[in-house]
Amino acid sequence: MEKIIQWLKQFYQAMLNFLHIGNKVDDPEPMSFPVLKLLLFLSVANGIILIASNLAALKIWNAWGIPVDAGIWLFPLSYVVGDLLVDIYGEKVSNLVAVYCSLFALIVAAVMYFAKVALPGFPGVDNSAFDIVQSATGRIFLASVAGFLISQLTNNRIFASMRRNDIQNEVSDEGDFHRREIISSAIARILDSLVFETLAFWGRVSPSDFITQALFAYIAGLALEFVLSFGVKHIAINLRWRLCYTDGKNEL
Repeated sequence: MEKIIQWLKQFYQAMLNFLHIGNKVDDPEPMSFPVLKLLLFLSVANGIILIASNLAALKIWNAWGIPVDAGIWLFPLSYVVGDLLVDIYGEKVSNLVAVYCSLFALIVAAVMYFAKVALPGFPGVDNSAFDIVQSATGRIFLASVAGFLISQLTNNRIFASMRRNDIQNEVSDEGDFHRREIISSAIARILDSLVFETLAFWGRVSPSDFITQALFAYIAGLALEFVLSFGVKHIAINLRWRLCYTDGKNEL
């Protein structure tokens, strides 16, 4: 029994290190209250964006003849928030936020499913609409959580690696935020599209429409983030200067 417990502990720690949130990764330096307050705000924002985009994705709208889920207008914000997190707090904290948001979304989906099964319907009330939404929401939640977690971890790893490389090569850290943000998102979005679009919409539309939809969602989401990134760059620079906190380290 002790060997099994020890193996489970080792497996758990290996999973944490694989997610880059384990003890092999340096913890962030102590945070002042303004730094902690911003972390709480960005973490809550990421969770709300994830759930809101899931609900919006239930709507399939006609984008110039292409069937596209409405969540593509919200989900790019998660990349923006994720880039701010990894830029200010470092990869370990930003990955931890992504993991917690994913677990919270899974818990919400499980509670909704439990409520559907366990709670008795009121006589004379038609709950068929709830059943339809719930059945679709379960699939959307699972697809979105998987896509969100994989893409966020990938985005954070690429962003952090590019930043370390820029610092080693004495490249302007502030000037290249925009480049790191776009490249990391462009690569991470490929994984997100493969996972989310396949799990959420395969079988709901024809194969040709599915491919067109996935390509449109990738290009539209990346284009929207590209536009937002110009403002995010200045926000990130201003926040780092005001908070004196960058990449999980105090800069006093």
